[in-house]
Amino acid sequence: MKLKKIFSFAAMLLPAVVTAQTTVTFEEQDYKALGVYDTWEASPFRTGKLSGNYAVIDNHLTYVDEQIGEAPNASSKILAVQRSRFGSNTFGVRVDLNETFELTPETKYIHVMVYRPYGGRVMVVGLGKRRERNGQTPDVEQFWAMSTSNIGADKWQDVVLPIKGNGGIDIYSLVVVPDCESPHNYTEDAVCYIDNIEVNDNPTSKFIYGYYPVSFDKDKLATRTDRRLNGIRLTSGDGAQVVNVSSNPRTVYTDLTNKELRARAGEKVTPAFNYAGSWMHGYVYIDRGNDGKFNALMNDDFTIAEGSDVMAFSFYGDSNTGKNSTGATVTNRNVLTTPAFNIPEELQPGYYRIRFKVDWNYIDAAGNPGPQNSIIDNGGAIVDLRLNVHGDYCNVNDANRNGEVLAADGTKLVKYQAPFGEPFTIKMNPEQGFEYAGIIVKYGYNLGGDSVVHDNLQWQKVRISRELFVDDTYTIPAEYMCGDVEIEGLFIEKGTYTPEEPETRYEVTTVTDGNFADGTTWYTIQIGQQGYVISDNGAANHIALNNTTPDIENPAHLWCFTGNEEAGYRIYNMQAGATKVLAAPTEMKGSTGAASFPTMQPVGNLPSGYTDLWKFADSGDLGSNDVSNAYMYQVGYEANKVNNRDSKLAFWSTGADAGSTLQINFAKVTSGSTAITEVEDAVDGVSVVYDLQGRRITSPVKGLYIVNGKKTFVNP
Repeated sequence: MKLKKIFSFAAMLLPAVVTAQTTVTFEEQDYKALGVYDTWEASPFRTGKLSGNYAVIDNHLTYVDEQIGEAPNASSKILAVQRSRFGSNTFGVRVDLNETFELTPETKYIHVMVYRPYGGRVMVVGLGKRRERNGQTPDVEQFWAMSTSNIGADKWQDVVLPIKGNGGIDIYSLVVVPDCESPHNYTEDAVCYIDNIEVNDNPTSKFIYGYYPVSFDKDKLATRTDRRLNGIRLTSGDGAQVVNVSSNPRTVYTDLTNKELRARAGEKVTPAFNYAGSWMHGYVYIDRGNDGKFNALMNDDFTIAEGSDVMAFSFYGDSNTGKNSTGATVTNRNVLTTPAFNIPEELQPGYYRIRFKVDWNYIDAAGNPGPQNSIIDNGGAIVDLRLNVHGDYCNVNDANRNGEVLAADGTKLVKYQAPFGEPFTIKMNPEQGFEYAGIIVKYGYNLGGDSVVHDNLQWQKVRISRELFVDDTYTIPAEYMCGDVEIEGLFIEKGTYTPEEPETRYEVTTVTDGNFADGTTWYTIQIGQQGYVISDNGAANHIALNNTTPDIENPAHLWCFTGNEEAGYRIYNMQAGATKVLAAPTEMKGSTGAASFPTMQPVGNLPSGYTDLWKFADSGDLGSNDVSNAYMYQVGYEANKVNNRDSKLAFWSTGADAGSTLQINFAKVTSGSTAITEVEDAVDGVSVVYDLQGRRITSPVKGLYIVNGKKTFVNP
């Protein structure tokens, strides 16, 4: 079979009338132009000091792979690019498209064939412009899509990356970064090869290599509807950690390594399965050697052998009688729950692959392939996650020049011991003549090594913009304080800082000297099908949900946002003022969070264990997919979604439905003390307007808008 199967870009676009690039195969010039690109603005490839080497060449890599039994890429032409060691980790080859395509709110997938001489991660950067911004160039970076798993060496790989946006964004060029790792240790350049760039709605690679195999295709759909794995739980010293398993689509294997469970070496932990069905057995594995596979070593008497990656099981043995992982004899085979087990004491702090498996009397981690009692026919399932084996503290270091990043009390960050899993406040201290544009937080383990080892993510980076700092301080969320932490201050020459315009879901504002900016956009927030109003809690220890009629003249009902999609949002209330922010404990107290309450708390002085950063996810549970309908959860704790619990705003940490859905609607824009109260006459040629959902519009058409805080008929 020839793997060069082309998917149409047009099939994934909404609306269908938008023209789209169909495909890029390099068999002929089905692209506008080629070049190189580096997101690093000081790159010699952007200043003109160097020019990149790239060319479409004959495909000399048409080998037949023994593992998949065919040629992964039998095409006649491929694109070669010299990966220069003088470019940054985001240096790549630029492909200008014959036709643009729209970046839509619906997730789509970029497929790109990559062949490289060493392992690592791959990135695709989309360059384009917003339709509403007439003056914007088509070279603005609109998305960065990066693989979270290691892309193997010396083989063609079909790399699949998800992309989405807010709509109204046209992509003109794709930059394929075949080697998204730091080039600092490279002694010579290398050549990478690229082919078959496609966009479709299929998240599955055409062929699969890699670690942690299963006995079936990893995209195999479940065939049983009466039996299904809905989630898993691991209870450790970090609490009861619940991870849900998606039901759309429902696959036999689920890769949830973008989520992590936490525990300490040597401690006893208790696993559990949320499984609909009976007469199945549970198994838990940890790749204690981090070698990319699970070694299911067992003794002849059905007990776990020394050094085995098998941690726990509910039943294994003869057809009638077997044992569980404690060595106890089990005669009733209808048992799924495994015994508790100890995390191996010798495990050093780091990330390890952990696997939960529902199967029938089969110890191999890959699952029973059949023909009798196969994991597929029986309705079994496999879920992989990351296990963060950690200590009590994070090692925090400052990696800077032209300034330093300090602890809030002024302590230098040199092997600084900060409590694990708790927010950490830092303070910027630029050298004379410098200011800062923000910070980059690098967090995880093995920070000096590869970011991905055997398909296990070791560390990540997140950029925090200056807009999120208050009085030169910023509280790093608990999400990032989860191992070793390195903080890079983005110090720049004084007077050169330009505020950024990051992606936002709602109109955001700024807070300066304890005051909201003029032109702040305010929203009402309601929850659930009944639409209970979320308001300032005042002196109460919770927000009561007992009113279904929002009042845009009541400051207790009005909310505004700061922040962005990447870093998260802070949420303020007009009545509570700019010195308080909506915050909540990250520990889910009571029944699945029913006793954990979001309330207004002092900015910069949150109670221990609280966070004030929130993110939103689309919800269609109220019959609409409008951006105003959303789930809200704590940054770093995606399962912690707010919910109506006993007429109080709290959490439901094991799911999300209509009761977790917020309706966030525009209320008014304030300019000083001026709010929207009346409709003005038509205004010709205005420059700054908002639509009635509170979104800034740069090119309005004739109609009703908000201008200077008032509803106004605009005639452009």
